[in-house]
Amino acid sequence: MSDQSAAGPTPRDDLTLEQWAAMPEDEPGELVDGRLEEEEMPDFVHELIVTWLGHAFRSWLSGRGGFVGGSGAKFAVGPRRGRKPDLSVYLPGGGRPPRRGLVRLPPDVVV
Repeated sequence: MSDQSAAGPTPRDDLTLEQWAAMPEDEPGELVDGRLEEEEMPDFVHELIVTWLGHAFRSWLSGRGGFVGGSGAKFAVGPRRGRKPDLSVYLPGGGRPPRRGLVRLPPDVVV
């Protein structure tokens, strides 16, 4: 058995936001204090609720200029913290996040 802390940092021990954002889409995890942490695995009921909320927000925003993003987008929430919300909502008249890469502009609503 080895002690990783004695051997030095592993590639997942001290990530920057930029390194985390550049990881492949199929690499799971959120950034917590520079460390890649496992995401919770949602169940079917969770996914039903997220889908319903996404549809409700999209229906309400239709034709108004706002939009709803799904899971997978990587948001910087602090200097060494990044999250991947289930939904992100940007209301009409607000800022727009980048099309690709790390999102630093907070959404108006996060689920």
